Amino acid sequence: MTLMEHRLAKQPLAPPAAMLAKLWPWLRHEAWPWLHKSNMDYTSLVCCGLAFVLYLNTLNAGFVYDDRRAVLANADVSGGSSWQRSFGNDFWGTPLTDSGSHGSWRPLTVLSFRLNYLLAGGFAPWGFHLGNNLLHCVATALVVRVARTLLASFWAVLATGALFAAHPIHTEAVASVVGRADVAACVCYLLTYLSYLRHMRWRESADPRQWLALATTLLFSIAALLCKETAITALLVCAAFDVMRGLSGQVDKQRLRSLFFVLGALGCSVYYRLIVVPGPQSAFSSADNPIARTASTWTRLLTFLHLPVVNLKLLLLPQVLSFDWGMDALPRVTTLWDRRNAQSACLYTVLLGVAWRGCKVLLHSGELADVAGSSGSSYPQYHIQKVGRKSRAKRKRLANNNNNNSNSNKYQAFEAAYHQEALPCSDCNNNNGVYVYGDATQQQQHPHTHPQQHAAHAPHQLVSSAVSLALHKAFRGSRSSSSCSNSTTASNKSSGSSSSSASNSSNCSSSSSSSNSSCCSNRSCPNSCPNSSDYMLGGMSVAARNSCILLMSCAFLTLPFLPASNLFFYVGFVVAERLLYLPSVGFCLLVGYGVSKLLDRDSRTRRLLLLIGLGMLLVSFSVRTVQRNADWRDEESLFRSAITVNPPKALGNLGSVLSSQARYEEAKQVLQEAIRYRPNMADVHFNLGILHQNQQDYKSAVECFQRAIKFRPSLAVAYLNLGISFIALGKRQQAIEILQLGATLEGATVRDRSAHDQARSSAYLQLGALYVEQGKLQRALATYREALSSLPALVQQREVLYQRIGDVFGRLQQWDEAERHHRAALELQPNQVAAHLSYGITLARNSSRASEAEMWFKRALKLAPEQASVYHHYAEFLSLQSRHHESAVYHRRAAELAPTDYALVVAAATSLRLLDRKVEAELWYRKAVALRPDDAHAHTNLGAILHLLGRTNHAAASYKAALRLQPGDAITLGNLAKLGVTNV
Repeated sequence: MTLMEHRLAKQPLAPPAAMLAKLWPWLRHEAWPWLHKSNMDYTSLVCCGLAFVLYLNTLNAGFVYDDRRAVLANADVSGGSSWQRSFGNDFWGTPLTDSGSHGSWRPLTVLSFRLNYLLAGGFAPWGFHLGNNLLHCVATALVVRVARTLLASFWAVLATGALFAAHPIHTEAVASVVGRADVAACVCYLLTYLSYLRHMRWRESADPRQWLALATTLLFSIAALLCKETAITALLVCAAFDVMRGLSGQVDKQRLRSLFFVLGALGCSVYYRLIVVPGPQSAFSSADNPIARTASTWTRLLTFLHLPVVNLKLLLLPQVLSFDWGMDALPRVTTLWDRRNAQSACLYTVLLGVAWRGCKVLLHSGELADVAGSSGSSYPQYHIQKVGRKSRAKRKRLANNNNNNSNSNKYQAFEAAYHQEALPCSDCNNNNGVYVYGDATQQQQHPHTHPQQHAAHAPHQLVSSAVSLALHKAFRGSRSSSSCSNSTTASNKSSGSSSSSASNSSNCSSSSSSSNSSCCSNRSCPNSCPNSSDYMLGGMSVAARNSCILLMSCAFLTLPFLPASNLFFYVGFVVAERLLYLPSVGFCLLVGYGVSKLLDRDSRTRRLLLLIGLGMLLVSFSVRTVQRNADWRDEESLFRSAITVNPPKALGNLGSVLSSQARYEEAKQVLQEAIRYRPNMADVHFNLGILHQNQQDYKSAVECFQRAIKFRPSLAVAYLNLGISFIALGKRQQAIEILQLGATLEGATVRDRSAHDQARSSAYLQLGALYVEQGKLQRALATYREALSSLPALVQQREVLYQRIGDVFGRLQQWDEAERHHRAALELQPNQVAAHLSYGITLARNSSRASEAEMWFKRALKLAPEQASVYHHYAEFLSLQSRHHESAVYHRRAAELAPTDYALVVAAATSLRLLDRKVEAELWYRKAVALRPDDAHAHTNLGAILHLLGRTNHAAASYKAALRLQPGDAITLGNLAKLGVTNV
């Protein structure tokens, strides 16, 4: 009994102290044997539950920011192309060989989006977010599993898993749908590492399943690479850990063979990804990575060297977060005297110091192991396992010859174990009284060993444990270089009973220790290792074990970050929070290791304060995570949250969102403020032009579009909308010139090639419509044919072009050509309603094929029974056939389906007026006035129907309202004169 336990037993305790007394065994890890092996399962369950609960509020989020392009507009997700095309396209659906390709090759992530689409029957946001949440839970469970391989303390493992589950830096990767690439890559990355550990265990025990584990490792590494490029370092982490074990003295003749396979596979992966798979075909914009475009090499070097410090600060204090850190969000380091250089120097000094010190300790540990192994005095277990190996090999040979002379080898193993003195392992921080077999000289190295504990165990128990160990090793022939004693008892200090010793002996059996991940060895023992099959540092000294933990934590922290660090090649961002998802595993391991070290002390007050502080940290991180998830719910909240970090980018995107919601005045202020921050942003000028266009302020829209083209001459959609604005202003010739420029614009340097080509196609269509309007049908045909030859990849746009060509041939009364092109459009899109309508309209111009035209209109009605335009076109056809009663029915149905469409409402009113159904016509004319109160023609039409109904006073009021909007209109003045009103 320790002094602290003695005091707790003798003194009466106040209620808080009594609670501490109950918690004391947990703080000292003495309650571990009660939890036994299942405790880590509960740890995983708790951490996964925390991860799932914290991200529940993402299930009601939508698609935001990059989700629109990578998911909603990606044909590889919606099934517009075969699933095999995902391996030939980049993350955004652009072919890798295309000049506008981003170069990000993540086919498995894209296929997971496609699976979401198929399971949900469409783009249901909650399904995509649920998939991300579940993947985060899997990653959390794997982090707990990884922590168990390196950390022996329960609290250390729990702290690692809980911190990973709750860290706010993960919100972008989990709450954003496109962040699945990072989460899935992390899952495959950790599975690669764990599979390689399984390979190492089976390799050291000569289990033939080692090849299966090695193949699984390579497959998981390939899967990680196919999820995201940053996971290419997974095999490097595996090789690093294997080398560390070799440096620490863990002898394995097959290690070099495994490293050859792993490093060879890594080299092949790097070659395939960098050489075979096409890289980025277009340069990143200066707004995304302005540091890479800086002219000064010195500035680029110093700033990029400082970026790891910025990322580490985000891990340490994730309070200020942003969806984008581009533009001027991070000031450049321009001089050597900038104080941020001192931070960079400190970080690299610490990393290099840890690496140097760790390697030095491991090498020293390996030298001691070699000396001890050659002397044969300090590592008796190694001799036991050698006897076991020989007995196993000899037993196989003698079994084939029906000879049983191998028993002598078993007795040699028994003697080797029987003559070893059972000594407690004092390297355990929890002092659980774990017994190992060692020399008597080792007892001097265990000052905390209690003689009462030795007396508590009867000699026959020690002998039986020794016999059990020796016989088991003789028969099983374990090849492990570290094995766990069968006399382990974790409750020896409190009870010292033989039943406890026996139960704990079974937990730490030789079957578990045969894989070199045992609970303890003759040299050292981990702090507490309830599941000995996972712990991988059992055969190392305390110093080597600590060095290995630090080195592996730093490896997980730094190696996944290197490919995107801008230090080897430039990437399309400066800082991205989602990229810290995988490196945060190393950060959490470091925190867990620190917790285990701080808990080593026997002061219950310090331990309790540490656990309280850890709990407060997790609570604060959890609250911040939930808050940050709310920012990712929609685009407006996301962009507002980043105004303080990146004002021009956040305000520009926010203005576009507000404009799409028809909040024009608020959007105008936001966009103008963004321009004040950064006047050369073409996107912001374009969005401001769209806003003016929606407000029918075409003059201001023209100015904005012209500025957008000035700052980005390759912005095809700006040419398109500038041409539309010129058409609205009646400047047809200027519109034709601008549309011709936009239609022929090359997209070699654009990022979104698909959107660029669609804008070009729309410019061709608009230009052709202008020519048709001017009666230049041959020029319209030439324009449409040019569009077909220059944009062969746009299937949907080709279908529209075929329709337009068929319409032109119909106007030229070349019916065969018209029919041929309409048929071609139907072959491309057999269920396209517009193709049916266009074909029907063309046939309707030929009076001899009216019945056939009506058949195509009826087919369109079957395809789209709720589409107002279909009823309208069919009604127009019926009107041409003088079937006015039927026409009125379909006109009214079209207006009912689209009650806010002014043209359809007026058409319904007119058709009813022609049938002399004046009262019904009045109702629809009044709806037209309500839709466009500033339209003079709407008031004139209402006045006319009131005039016919004999309601002269109301008719005169409507005519006068029309004249106020359009003074001097001859038709309105004539109608007033008919009413006898001459003085207006």
